[in-house]
Amino acid sequence: MYRNRIGIAARCRRAWILFVLLAPLSRAQDEVKDAKKKHPFMTNAKEIEAGGKLFGASCAVCHGVRAQGGRCPNLVQRYSWHPLDDDTLFKTIRDGVPSAGMPGARVSEDDLWRLTAFVRSLTSPAVETPVGGDPSAGQAIYWGKAGCSGCQRIRGRGWPLGPDLTNIGATRPLALIREAILDPDADGWQNYQSIKVVLKDGSTLQGVARNRTNYSIQVQDPQGKVHLVQVGDVKEMELGRSPMPKDFEKRLAPQEIDDLLAYLSRQSIRPPEPKPTMEQK
Repeated sequence: MYRNRIGIAARCRRAWILFVLLAPLSRAQDEVKDAKKKHPFMTNAKEIEAGGKLFGASCAVCHGVRAQGGRCPNLVQRYSWHPLDDDTLFKTIRDGVPSAGMPGARVSEDDLWRLTAFVRSLTSPAVETPVGGDPSAGQAIYWGKAGCSGCQRIRGRGWPLGPDLTNIGATRPLALIREAILDPDADGWQNYQSIKVVLKDGSTLQGVARNRTNYSIQVQDPQGKVHLVQVGDVKEMELGRSPMPKDFEKRLAPQEIDDLLAYLSRQSIRPPEPKPTMEQK
């Protein structure tokens, strides 16, 4: 009996070790299997762009021109639908959501996939989204004509007044990066507001608001120094809008904006997962 128990325990341990060793392989096989099923439009920049035009013609009346909401939900910052896989998202667009008053899209199957690819791109990390611009040209624009480095840093280079963009491609979707450039007051960068504080001792602080609570607020001045201010010491406080320039759409040509987006979308501490090879497909 005792030997039998030892034998069973040994077999269980071997089975568990085998499971641990094979589990990563199984997951890898599942990922390759999922990659095989992925519709080609989902990673095609031209098809995503075409999906955006279809969205503007048929969906924007309810979801907003930039998918930021209107009569229907915001698709850029609303994440309740984001866990849906591509096929389910496709069916939702095709069939609609009758209970919510959303009609199905009456377009061809290819156009349905274009719409699906576009909607998916709204919340996918920018580094995983195909872009039409040239990252090299965008790099020159960022550090030159656009003057972005006067407020923001990438990998320790630049001025730290605005958000650090070192990992922006991995943490934000392309749609929100575009919004932050073209319409910064639409809250493209959260927690990035100008501020003016008049203290009870008569001194004044101006700069960018950081880490505001009910008890204190941090003010970063134009030189980059952070001041911790207790709310009890404040006489007047005026919060403004984003310090980001509001004229990029006039200063930069459409292609230059695309190039700038392409450069920013590649900023990631961790590179994107490699695409499956032709052999894997």
